[in-house]
Amino acid sequence: MTSTNKSTNLDGWNDPPANLTLSDNISTKRVLLNKRVPFTNQDLSATNNPANVLVVPPPSTTASVAAATATTDNTTSTTTELLTIEAMNEIFQTQIEKLEKSSNIEKKILEDISKKFQVMQDEWQQNKLSSNTKQTLSNIFQELGSNNVQEAFDLHVLLVRNSSSEVVRFIVGIKRLIQELQRLPK
Repeated sequence: MTSTNKSTNLDGWNDPPANLTLSDNISTKRVLLNKRVPFTNQDLSATNNPANVLVVPPPSTTASVAAATATTDNTTSTTTELLTIEAMNEIFQTQIEKLEKSSNIEKKILEDISKKFQVMQDEWQQNKLSSNTKQTLSNIFQELGSNNVQEAFDLHVLLVRNSSSEVVRFIVGIKRLIQELQRLPK
């Protein structure tokens, strides 16, 4: 029979030594770090205590430029007219025909793009898309209709950043359509 104080070859790599005894000064109580600290009724509005004064960091120039860009993009997306799904379908079919005429694209890629566009149409008609998402999609297809492929790509990136969970089922098809149009000779 083996003693409990001796270490055996069956000990795990992170097991404590068998001869370790907990003394009174070592606490066995676990500290739960995911628990909230209870609120105290201290007057936090008193500014004479330096611990209560919040210091706001100076605004960063890159953050203000990004905020200005986002504001500009959002205002342009709401000022243009919202296309109907039929108008977007016409633009889509025109762009697909362009890609079909270029003989360097596979039929399977075109079928995948068409399937994803159909998913977008279904979600649009079932009102599963927010108004901002619909507006941005409309703007993407307006740019594609005007042969502004780079602007359409930029709007696509904006849409993915702002509404990724909403467009996850079909955005890959729109991205692929734009990428294939970018590859076409001008």
